[in-house]
Amino acid sequence: MNYTRNMLWSLAAGVSVLVATSCTEDDIRPGGIDEGRIETVGSCFCSVYNPQGAAGATLRLYDEPVSGEVRVALSAEAGKAVDLRFAYDESVLEAYNETHAASFEAVPKSSVELEADGALLVGPRSVQSDPLRVGVKPGGGLAEGETYAVPLRLTSETEGVGVSASEGTCIFWVQVQGARPSTDKGTGMITVCYVEVNDNNPLNALEWSCKRSGKPLFDVVNIFAANINWLEQERRVGVTLNPNVRHILDNRDIYIRPLQEAGIRVSLTILGNGDGSGVANLSDEAARAFAQDLRSIVDTYGLDGVDFDDEYSKYEEHLGNLWPGCVQYGPGPYARLLYEVKMAMPDKLVMLYQIGQANFGFKEAVDGVRPGDFIDYAYCDYGALMNPIHLGLSRRQWGEGSLDMTYGQESSPENLQYNRRMGNGVQMVYNLKPGDGQFTPLNDVAKYIYDDEASWSGVRHEKDW
Repeated sequence: MNYTRNMLWSLAAGVSVLVATSCTEDDIRPGGIDEGRIETVGSCFCSVYNPQGAAGATLRLYDEPVSGEVRVALSAEAGKAVDLRFAYDESVLEAYNETHAASFEAVPKSSVELEADGALLVGPRSVQSDPLRVGVKPGGGLAEGETYAVPLRLTSETEGVGVSASEGTCIFWVQVQGARPSTDKGTGMITVCYVEVNDNNPLNALEWSCKRSGKPLFDVVNIFAANINWLEQERRVGVTLNPNVRHILDNRDIYIRPLQEAGIRVSLTILGNGDGSGVANLSDEAARAFAQDLRSIVDTYGLDGVDFDDEYSKYEEHLGNLWPGCVQYGPGPYARLLYEVKMAMPDKLVMLYQIGQANFGFKEAVDGVRPGDFIDYAYCDYGALMNPIHLGLSRRQWGEGSLDMTYGQESSPENLQYNRRMGNGVQMVYNLKPGDGQFTPLNDVAKYIYDDEASWSGVRHEKDW
């Protein structure tokens, strides 16, 4: 599909860039009302947002119903009770498809359930609603492996309280998993596992599970790593694949499909590669082109998303001689790239290893969209404990105290417990290897993140290419 750079999330992802001056407890960095983007309808304005940001806009539908949440924020206290209502509205999706040259189909209305028939009430001294549950039932002709949309429109039934035309709609993306098992282990957390495929086989992630639940220990596997490089012959910045990464992708039925059939999502990491290009110094136009390159790779190889790692780019060496498409490096261009990638593939994961320019924080909206609304998950350096510093990122999208498995036995129960106690939603594990030499730290993950025990199948997958 081809997507334009028009505003996505206000219309199409269950997330609004307008938030109340008093936000949800999950909202780490609330933004202010952008009055310049509001159509004046009354003295108080409503906006739609997802309390879990980008991560909450995509629902994975298995053989059981699935649900998400949406909230409404007011620009100010109304001084009276405010009656609001969400309704299923296919014209919202039609407008999205036309704007973005897309062809998503809607989940049948009969398969969608809106809590309280979509009705919401905001108290006279409140600036936000309770969450409204949006449920989707399996069946209804939904094809396994496809992504569908649940388009919703908000209306106000209270005089003097209006809904912005640009911020009053939302879309949940529904990925139909069918008979594939869910990796949900019931604690609200996921584990992201990096596999260095220069030396290791990603199939080893299949051999670790939680003993009592029987679920895979890992929810997402990141193939580490493809690179961002200057392509001299094409005179542009693009994606390069070393022989190991290319072998994994070209043989997806061997190395990727089994993970996905077990319910594990597989993403591709993008890493700097020793030249003056990087994830944090692309121009707006180059970022859009790079995002389309990534979409092509994700589609071609049936991946579930992209992960970013701002290391090994030599920004400083090229400040006086920037290539076409490169600009002064910083968190701004990095945030722009992440935004353009989410624009190009709204139903795929966009994730981030917190290092490099990301450490300065994405503190400003991109084209009016908060970073928490185009980043699904972010996780910080090994053993580090730090607060998320990205505008609009919720705790459920964040992870601290990552584990480096390079030396096998290293673990930190204190950090694991802290990560969960803080209400974070992600535990990251780096450099999984074959065998049970990593049992201690992985058992700690199962114990402190999932209230379970780790189980290793006894199968080793060596590098066989």
